[in-house]
Amino acid sequence: MLFIRTSFKNTWEQRKLGDLTPLRGGFAFKSTEFKATGVPVIRISNILSDGSIGGDFAYYLEQNNDENYVLPNNALVIAMSGATTGKAAVLKNTGNIKFYQNQRVGYFQNNLKCDYSFISTLVKSSIFLKQLESVLVAGAQPNISSKEIDSFIFKIPVSTDEQRKISKLFNMIDNTITLHQ
Repeated sequence: MLFIRTSFKNTWEQRKLGDLTPLRGGFAFKSTEFKATGVPVIRISNILSDGSIGGDFAYYLEQNNDENYVLPNNALVIAMSGATTGKAAVLKNTGNIKFYQNQRVGYFQNNLKCDYSFISTLVKSSIFLKQLESVLVAGAQPNISSKEIDSFIFKIPVSTDEQRKISKLFNMIDNTITLHQ
């Protein structure tokens, strides 16, 4: 059994995910204009099941005024349609390469209202998945909107330090599980 000793007063509050980290939709790039080189475009197929970004990228010519679909390092993204709806990953971009965000790939924007690594912990939680399942539009291809995800409700610690410690703990557990597999 694991015990964590903290000095926090256990002050938690109920918040909508969109208030903490609004979900931004991507750009509708024309697939007929994909190139062999250029700026890599993160599509749903690039969101890997291990929580990373990879695979075969499509490329696009660099655009002017692209700030509405450029992804920063450590961006948390989510698949918003298809068989893998809800699959999330973090962009590890230590080379400071520009990446574009394709449509139906959501990006949880870091607006500094809470610890950003804690958002990743929330998105991987069963509470997130239950809310996701309750709003998924089934059919030929499951879909979810950013408005629906923004309305998901969580009870979270008020203290960003406590959020950070919780996130760190879950990351350590995930890493330990990965090592043992």
